[in-house]
Amino acid sequence: MTTYDTVISGAGPAGCSAAIALARKGYRVLLLDKARFPREKVCGEGVTAASAALLEALGVMELLRQRPGNLREFNGVTIVSPGGTLLQGRIVQGGALKERSYIIQRRALDECLVSCAREYPAITFLDNTSVSDLLMEGDRSLGVRTTAGDFYGRVIIATDGVYSPIASRLKLLNQVKIHQGFAMRAFFSGVEGLGDSIELCYDKPLLPGYGWLFPFGSKRANIGVFLLTRFTDQRNLRRMFERFITESVHASAKLRRAVMEPGTLKSWPLPLGSFPGKRSQGNVLLAGDAGSFIDPVTGEGIYYALKSGSYAAEAAARVLGENCETDASGRYEQLWREDFAYRVYAIGYGFQPFMNNAWFVETFMRYTARKQNRANLLADVVAHNRPRRDLFRILNPFF
Repeated sequence: MTTYDTVISGAGPAGCSAAIALARKGYRVLLLDKARFPREKVCGEGVTAASAALLEALGVMELLRQRPGNLREFNGVTIVSPGGTLLQGRIVQGGALKERSYIIQRRALDECLVSCAREYPAITFLDNTSVSDLLMEGDRSLGVRTTAGDFYGRVIIATDGVYSPIASRLKLLNQVKIHQGFAMRAFFSGVEGLGDSIELCYDKPLLPGYGWLFPFGSKRANIGVFLLTRFTDQRNLRRMFERFITESVHASAKLRRAVMEPGTLKSWPLPLGSFPGKRSQGNVLLAGDAGSFIDPVTGEGIYYALKSGSYAAEAAARVLGENCETDASGRYEQLWREDFAYRVYAIGYGFQPFMNNAWFVETFMRYTARKQNRANLLADVVAHNRPRRDLFRILNPFF
């Protein structure tokens, strides 16, 4: 019977981030995924500068650059207010990060993440292998039960998505409606007026969510909507998507001659990081969507998947080195909460009602659009090139 230092269920951004971090420290890792790679994954496909920096450190960006057509750089953010105010900010590369922001095909991103992971001899990768349950001994997990047999590990990291069977087994799954969101997207060809900016439309029916147009190639775009179930019934998702592409003044003008690509209309749930529950138990850690780490204001998941994966690896390495695996939970909760709990999630949840107020959004957008440096700062914050606290600089009338 082979026992690994860590068994990781799920080979997306969180799982690969954790696996590579642990392998670099010399730990033996078993990385599992239920899909056969390469595989499709529904996503908005926007990758902020902060995410790109983490991917660069993993070696993923270099692989993507070697595969033309899988990534497209964006240098600006266009935001449309409920009343039609157009705010156009440039990502000025003057913030905390110097990395670029991209639209990256999710299939290619995950394939490159797995390719980087497989370069490490310490990582054993098995795709087409579904995890169905934990192997428990009292409060401690000994490993996982899968379609390929039982595998044993000293620390278990679940990065297996929003319907994680491991999170469900431990009763840690986010099932609280007010801490969930939903998104729907499709690819369109023949889209007019695309540039090098991502476009966010805060149309009144979508608030506090928004619609997006992410350019991906010549006249091709990833177009979708993000809704918060705290304010909007997710059963309205399809209707909201259709209203956005047909009735939004900004979006419909660009889509008047566009055609939706067959088979690309997909929806998916978004477990938000405002969820107050734990993300671990004993020697089992949840990261990425399995741990409900999605931004409660923007719906962004890739950065928090990569970062939570790295925190899970850090906690696992610490307890493995000290032979106290059951302390993994305490260490992990401390790491992610110090970074995300108040600075991002609690503030984001508190900010949602303001974003649900069309007057507030309109007033803020008009005020910000009056000066280009304000618009640029907002673009930098959206691109994760500056921390959110820098938004308070916009409120300074002399800025």
